[in-house]
Order: sequence, then structure tokens, then C-alpha cells
Amino acid sequence: MDRTGCAVVTGGGSGIGRACALRLAEDGRPLVLLDADGAAAERTAKEIDGPAAAFAVDVTDEEAVAGAITQATERFGPPKVLVNAAGIIIRKKLLESTVDEWRRVLDVNLTGYFILLKQVIPLMAAGGGGSIVQIASIAGHTGYGFSSYTAAKGGVLALTKQLAAELAPDGIRINSVSPGVVHSGLNRDTLGNEHIRAATVANTPLGRIGEPDDIARVVAFLAGPGADYVTGTDLVADGGMISTIHWGAAGGELHSFHAQER
Repeated sequence: MDRTGCAVVTGGGSGIGRACALRLAEDGRPLVLLDADGAAAERTAKEIDGPAAAFAVDVTDEEAVAGAITQATERFGPPKVLVNAAGIIIRKKLLESTVDEWRRVLDVNLTGYFILLKQVIPLMAAGGGGSIVQIASIAGHTGYGFSSYTAAKGGVLALTKQLAAELAPDGIRINSVSPGVVHSGLNRDTLGNEHIRAATVANTPLGRIGEPDDIARVVAFLAGPGADYVTGTDLVADGGMISTIHWGAAGGELHSFHAQER
């Protein structure tokens, strides 16, 4: 495997982003971690047995992102891998949401991806190509009960497919991964509710809630040489949930179609 250049992971301080960083570090490539929580990013960097740098960066701040990517490139060489994993959620239906809440969710979960892509793609192309993996969600496929998050993740899926055609001539592959429910900061409050937790497990054919490393292993596959003929694809990693359930519009509780029919 070509280990020149670095791997950039947003949201690298916790959850799926942290797991992706630790998994990608096994390939020996320098890791660059961006997170709004700089202390969390630093903790992840210290876990990595190899070169790593952490930056306290809000992915919606174009100037801060540009500065971090410039510093990382000067230190480690051009990005060869980008994982867009930073994300937030506001659990409100559309009519409950303010314009500011709507904008904030789309700014982080979609525009933040755009900002990273704008900074990384020219460097990656000049360096001979690379691989981009974007964290989407089954919400982008089925609806989540939370309008702003669903809209943002649907946008990630569409953007990924569009960019596959745009970036292929530069030797850049781009794919996405759609997690289901995963033990992470985004789900800490809801999974703390025993009823919702039990419903989640009951509506997941594989019978458990996902772990961040379940997603990180899929990301590492898409980023690596085993997927060198794969681009514009979304891989769903949800324990089978998408095949059996939908999200109730009220509060995000899970309901199986069969249960509703009864």
C-alpha cells in the first residue's frame, strides 16, 4: 500500500470519527484530526502509535479548515485519504425547528463536508489521487423523524454520487457509509432511554446496536486498495435495520412495520 501523504479525519475526537482515525492509523499513514473539541482530538492523537496531528477546528469555518489543511500538508504531505465524519443532530420535526437550528445542522453535516472537499481535493489531485469516504446515514435513505438531519444526510448521498463522476479523472474515488444506530455522542441521550434502546435492538436483525468500529472497518475498506474499483457507492452498515423498520415521526422511537400492522 502507498503510505505517502496523510489521512484527514473530521470529527476525529470521538465516536465514529475517532474509530476511523484509529483504524486508518493501522496502515501507517500520518493522521490529521479535525474536531471542534480540540482536547478530544488531542486525546485521539495520543492514542495513535505513529505520526498524528490534532486541530481544534469547526468544519464550518472555511479559514480555519484551510489553515489546518495547509499545516498538515506542509508537515505530512498531501492528503491521500479524507474521511468526512463530523456531525450534529437536533431532534426536532420541521415545524418545531427554527431557521437557525436548520442552518446549523446543514452547515455542519453538509456544508462542512463541502468546505473540506474544496480544500482537500486540489491537493489530493495534485498528489496523484486518493480516496474520500463520507459518513452519511440510513436517515438519508428512509427518513429519521428529524427533518434537518435527514435533509443533510440525503444531501451527502447525492453529493457523493455527483462527485464520483467529477473526481474520477483526477484519480480520486469517493464513497459514503450509512450507519444505523451506533453508540456515539449523537445517540447518548436516546440510547440512555431503556425503552428506545430495547426498541432499537428489537428492530435490528443482527440483534445489537452498532459500535463505532463497525463503521470504521467499512470506512477503512472503502479508503483502501481493496475498493480501488469502487466509487460513487454507499455502503449501509446498520445491522439490517433499514430492511425492517422506519423511524416514527414522534420522538425518533423505532417502530417495525409489523408491529404497526398489529
